[in-house]
Amino acid sequence: MKEILLLINAVYFLFGATMYMGTMWVLRFFLYPTWRTLTPENVDDHFGVPTTEATKFFTVVVPLMFVSGIVLVWSEWGEWYVALSAVCLAGILLLTWVGQRLIIPVNKKIRAGDFDGPAGLTPLLVRWMKLNDIRFVGATITWAAIVWYIVAKGDLLGALE
Repeated sequence: MKEILLLINAVYFLFGATMYMGTMWVLRFFLYPTWRTLTPENVDDHFGVPTTEATKFFTVVVPLMFVSGIVLVWSEWGEWYVALSAVCLAGILLLTWVGQRLIIPVNKKIRAGDFDGPAGLTPLLVRWMKLNDIRFVGATITWAAIVWYIVAKGDLLGALE
């Protein structure tokens, strides 16, 4: 039973890391190019709504990832797998710190219209994108660590028997 719970825990962290990385990759490769042309009239539709929805989603997923990451580290203490587990936990902590401390304040300014017309909006969006480049890299490393962990652990289906 313990093995099944640990497997569910690792798969949950994989789910969260995949969603996080996927969101960051979509932002970076598909949305950033169009956001340089946003105006005060359309910024809420193309920036405000998506960032609000993403914040709601990750507000549920990420705290459970903290718990999951702690369980990963705890369950692998004394084994070499703890290094991968620690990267997972450190990754989600870093991603959250960057998001809460650096990005959310910019989100709030943009959503509130706290900029001086189009000339003030573009630099805020560019700053937002540069800050999210940190999360792009961090989310990718975190995802790679949990995938490496799961692959290194080996026979996952056998753990369910």
